[in-house]
Amino acid sequence: MAGNDARGRTPLSLVGQEPDLVFYTRQATERGGPVLVLGSANGRVAWTLAEHGLSVLGVDPSERMVRAAEESRASVSAEVAGRVRFLLADPRSLRQPERFPVVLAPQNALGLMSTHEDLEAFLATVRYHLVPGGLFVYDVLNPSTEPASTQNRDEDDPGAALEPRRPGFSFHLRERRQPGAPLGIRRLKLKPFSVQELDAAMAAGGLTPRERYGRFDGKPFDPEDSRHIGVAEG
Repeated sequence: MAGNDARGRTPLSLVGQEPDLVFYTRQATERGGPVLVLGSANGRVAWTLAEHGLSVLGVDPSERMVRAAEESRASVSAEVAGRVRFLLADPRSLRQPERFPVVLAPQNALGLMSTHEDLEAFLATVRYHLVPGGLFVYDVLNPSTEPASTQNRDEDDPGAALEPRRPGFSFHLRERRQPGAPLGIRRLKLKPFSVQELDAAMAAGGLTPRERYGRFDGKPFDPEDSRHIGVAEG
């Protein structure tokens, strides 16, 4: 697996070796761009998609994460750089005029949602931005196998969560709401969601689950898997 640098960023020359990137790239390229990445973190997925010819809008609620993602712009060609935009925004309330054939929530981005209400708001954003028949692709931790010690603690160590990591995830967790700040980012904990919880929230939001895997290599999901990786249709 590719190594990360001191800030948690994976070198762009190595990212294609990682199975989640291969999975998300395959899903996105089969439908074509543009692609919306909700919870884009340090841009790891967004930049990989751009290197494969796709236009990408990456959205993240952390100013520090967006800054980290932008730092990779200088290390890619002008052509690739021109395919990617990053936006500082709360995925729960995002409403852009564009529609997308593919919306991604990679690296346990759904785990940023601390309540079922937050999850439903996130999925409403997904549905709003999908073209008819578009795909929503995600991965999220499975609570049935996650150790209790990781379910209810602060994830100060970005490598402490089960794979796939959110590189530099502690950026989210250490930010505090500043007076007058519009997003109100608070100290967060990773929250797993069960298959049943996600399916109910998707049904309420107009999304239809289509495929579910236990690994990025396409292994069918088993309740004992550490995560579930899903594809839903809008």
